[in-house]
Amino acid sequence: MLQGIPLRIEVAAPDATTVALALSGDLDHASVPQLTALAFAEGYRRIDVDLSALTFIDSSGLAALVRLQQRAAAAQAVVHLVALTPYLRGLLAMTAVDRIFILPPG
Repeated sequence: MLQGIPLRIEVAAPDATTVALALSGDLDHASVPQLTALAFAEGYRRIDVDLSALTFIDSSGLAALVRLQQRAAAAQAVVHLVALTPYLRGLLAMTAVDRIFILPPG
């Protein structure tokens, strides 16, 4: 079985209402729990997610991003995908997942 690239999640809080996530490596069935286990401080209103360093994403990874957006919406916050590769932008469009996120111009 092929060994994937471990998922790395960098978390920053540029201000009191914004959480910035930078994901690198593989977002797949094995690594999704890392993303879903993240806890955010009360009062956040925006999550900026940089996906430009993802090397692989499968359907469970896409589902985890959707769940992240649902969690944010329940907290009256929004998720912005702030950096994407052309491949990932196409994948999000092909699966219609791009309709639920705020994307950078491209």
